Formats: sequence, structure tokens, C-alpha cells
Amino acid sequence: MADLYKEIGNDSDYGSINDNSSAQTEDPQASATSSPSPSPMTRHQYIVFCGIALAYFADLTSFSLIAPFYPIEAKEKDLSPVMIGFVFSVFSLVQFLSSPIFGKLLPYVGAKFMFLAGSWVAAGSNLIFGVLDELEPGTQFLVFCLVTRCVGALGASASVTAATAIIAHTFPDRTGQMMGLLELFCGVGLMVGPALGGLLYSVGGYKLPFMVLGAADTLVVIINIFLIRSSEGMESKTKGSMLAVAKIPAVWVIALTCGVASTGMGFLDPTMSPHLKEQYNLSPVFISLVYILSGSAYAIATPLWGYLSDKKRITRTLIVFGLTGGGVCFLFLGPTPLFPQVPTDQVWTVIVTVGLGSLLLGCAIVPTFIDLLNTAKWYGLPDDISTQGIVSGVFNSFFSLGAFVGPTVGGVLQQHYGFPWASTMVGFMFIIMAILIVLFGFWEYQCGKGRRRPPDNDLAHQVSVNYFGSEIDDTEENRGLLS
Repeated sequence: MADLYKEIGNDSDYGSINDNSSAQTEDPQASATSSPSPSPMTRHQYIVFCGIALAYFADLTSFSLIAPFYPIEAKEKDLSPVMIGFVFSVFSLVQFLSSPIFGKLLPYVGAKFMFLAGSWVAAGSNLIFGVLDELEPGTQFLVFCLVTRCVGALGASASVTAATAIIAHTFPDRTGQMMGLLELFCGVGLMVGPALGGLLYSVGGYKLPFMVLGAADTLVVIINIFLIRSSEGMESKTKGSMLAVAKIPAVWVIALTCGVASTGMGFLDPTMSPHLKEQYNLSPVFISLVYILSGSAYAIATPLWGYLSDKKRITRTLIVFGLTGGGVCFLFLGPTPLFPQVPTDQVWTVIVTVGLGSLLLGCAIVPTFIDLLNTAKWYGLPDDISTQGIVSGVFNSFFSLGAFVGPTVGGVLQQHYGFPWASTMVGFMFIIMAILIVLFGFWEYQCGKGRRRPPDNDLAHQVSVNYFGSEIDDTEENRGLLS
């Protein structure tokens, strides 16, 4: 049983189909736990990563800067708390709906153009948002805020979808590591944004934060015009098939996993602050430090999860570990009423569980992208920008879905059941999802494509079961290769 689960959790089975994978002819046991050492990074790869990381940092800083002051301004414009919350959450909702579309369009317009155009639209929306305080209170202010926020979300969706596809294309042997490092820049941007936004607001009022960050975003776009070049393979006339990706059972399971883990991150945004204030009577400064701890723990550990995803090829194992550990942390975060022996007046338990829980949720989120890519390749989809665009769209869509559902459902659960029971439900959601992944892995091994070590790229199309209906070479030799 242990050997079977090792096979199920070993992503070398999915990840080793590529043109340059000479290690596939080696002993399967020797390559079961690690991938071949990638070649040194080129100057072009360093430049591409720096450009995308800079854009990620600028975009996420601009996205999060409104948190400390927009609710105050919106309240003065006669917006209710529900309306203010929707202005925040509609950004993720639009990204959820638009990311797959941009993934489909990416091969036609080109990854570089979509990345730069999306960043440009997001920067322009940020600048426009800075003059909305001149509008009349009530409906006019609300409508223009929603429209501007939606346009900015469309730009960010296009930019992020193209960026993840560029990373997958430019770093075929280091996709997980690079995605982990990008999550580090995202975490730093989300931490810097509110602090910088509050500082600029206190100095120059409503307009200054948007003008400064919007101008910085625009400058980053101009810089990336020269840093990111269109390379061979980045544009393709091949039509990526959303239907082909959707037919793969593992895609739905892993994408749902990404959404569930993202839900947990978003759940803390509207719920933890009132809980810390009411339960422990913490000051706003201390509460801010707890949020910074959460973001820091998530961001700092993501490069490690990306490295393990690439080097050890254990994406499913990492996901199950992250979900299970994160679920346990959320049970103690409340703490859950199911464990009455856990003290409810010790603030250190919150600090430990928030930090550790955020760290483990990163372990569940980061490997999902590389798992989706490897799964698509294993099921016979081409390893080119068309597939990478579709997969990027799916990943960003479900991540955004979780970012929308988390704060929305979290607020409802807290209002009706209180924070201890709400965090308990989220914790059990993680644990149940981890169990489903394990059960799916057993089913996949026995009934689906399996998690067996694939042959080399030439034999892959001859001997692997084609999920979309191609014939199977069932010779005795090839049966041995698939066993």
C-alpha cells in the first residue's frame, strides 16, 4: 500500500515527458524521487523573470493599496458595507470568469502582447480610480467604482494569465521554482500595498496613492517592453483546446484544490480582525502585525514548495500535506468548539496557527500549477504555448474563484455561526479535500491513465492510453513499459 501511494504521489510520472529528457531511459527507481538536474539559467531567463516579478510586485501593491482608506472614503459617499465589500470582491469574480478566455486567446495575440496590454489596462484603471472621489455620492460613485474595478480586473487577468504561460514556456525545468518565487513577490506586494497606501493617503489624501502607484505601474510596463522579448514558440497559431483540458478528470480535481486553498487565504481577510479584537482585545497595530505574519509566512515558504515540486516531483504529496496541515491549523485557530480542552484566551495559539497555516496553504497552492501542466502533457496535449495558456487560465481562474468565495462566504459564516465554528468548517473543508485527492489518486492509478512512469517522448504516443480516443499499442513489450 505504501509503495502504491508513493507511485500515486510521484509526479515524475507526469512530468518526465519532454524532448530533452534523456533520464527517462534510466532505472525507474533511480528517478522516482527526483528529476534530472536542469541546465544553468541563461541571461534571457534571468531578464524575463525579473521583468515578470517586477510586474507582479507592482500589480499586487496597486491592488492592495485601497484596503486601509477606501472603506472610509466609500462610507462618506453613502456606500453600505455590503456595497463596499462587493467593490473589493468583484475584482476576483471578474478574474475567475475572464482568465480561461484569455488563456484561449493567448496563442492568437501572443504572450508578450497580452502581458503588456493587460498590465497597461490595469495601470490605467488604477489612475482612473484615483479621480472617482470627484463623483457624486451614492449610485454614481458606486457604478463608476465597479466599472473601473472590473476593467482593472480584466487587465490583471490578461497580464497574470500571460505571465504564468511565459514562465512555463521559458522555464520548462524550473516552472515550480519560478512560480514559487513569483508568489514571494506577490506576498511582498500584498504586504507593502496597504502600508504604502495608508501612508500616501495620510500625506496627500485620496488621489495620491492611486497617482503614485498608477504611475509606477505604467513605468514598469514601459520597462517590460524592452525586457520581455518575443521568442520562438511564444506565439502560436495552434488552437488550444479548452474542451480537451476539461475532459481530463485530474484537471478538475487539482483546479478545485487550488480554489479551496485560495478560499482559506481569503477567508481570513474579513473575519480574523473582528475575532482578534473581540476575543483578545488586540490593538489595530497588533492585528496588522498578525496579518503581516500571515502574508510573510506564505510568501517566504513558496520558493521551497516550488523547488520541491520541480526537483522531487511530488506535487500530489505536497498538496495533501499542505491541505491536511492547514486544516488542522484552522481547527486550532478558532479554536474549534469540538476541542473544549484547547485554551481560548491564549493569543500565542492564534499567532502560531496563523503563521503555520499560511505556510502550509502555500504548500497546497504552489504545486497545483506544475501538476496541471504535467497532467495536460501526460494526457497527450502538446507542450507548447497553446496548452500553457489554457492551463494558466484554468489555474488563475480557480485561484481567483477562491479569492472571491473566501471573503464572501467567510463573512456569512462568521455572522451566523461565529469565528470558531466558521474556521472549523474551513478546516474540515481542507481535510476533506485532502482525502478526496488521495482517493482520486487510487482511482486514477487503477482506472484512469495511471501514475506509471511514461516511456520516452517518441513512444508516449504509441503506448500510452490516449484519453481522447486514439488507438493503443498493446504489444507485450509496451505493456511492460507501462507497468
